[in-house]
Amino acid sequence: MCALEKAKELTKKKEDKAWRKRKIEMKEKIKTVSDYRNDARYWFQRWIRYRDVFSKCISCDNQLLDIRDFDAGHYFSASGTPQLLFNEFNCNGQCVFCNKHKSGNLIYYRKGLIKRYGESVVLDLENTAELKGKRIHTKSYYVEIAEKYKKLVKEIEKIK
Repeated sequence: MCALEKAKELTKKKEDKAWRKRKIEMKEKIKTVSDYRNDARYWFQRWIRYRDVFSKCISCDNQLLDIRDFDAGHYFSASGTPQLLFNEFNCNGQCVFCNKHKSGNLIYYRKGLIKRYGESVVLDLENTAELKGKRIHTKSYYVEIAEKYKKLVKEIEKIK
């Protein structure tokens, strides 16, 4: 390869890198609050999966062996109780069968919560869920949540 071709190749790589950086910046500018919420949910649920891998389904006691094989199931739904969306007690490792095919298997989910965390935690969750007036979260709130759980996930992934 001649020097001219090498120079063109290096220039192209720099331009490609600059374009990728610019593209990320442009995408960031058009993100909605909903996009930020989805990012935060992704990192939070990924962390729940890492936290609960090798434990048992909160509802049925099936062993959870791989983060790809179970869900981060909520006791109180994410859509119905946004105030509990990122509550670590409200979200636990749950087998796909209980979460999707048994609509959360909530009676056994509650029993599993009591067994794992104690009745006072469940009562606190239930009291918080009853609070009326849904909070409207801001972009900065979701960015903070995403950063917190992304950092936790990256720390766990380093260990692996």
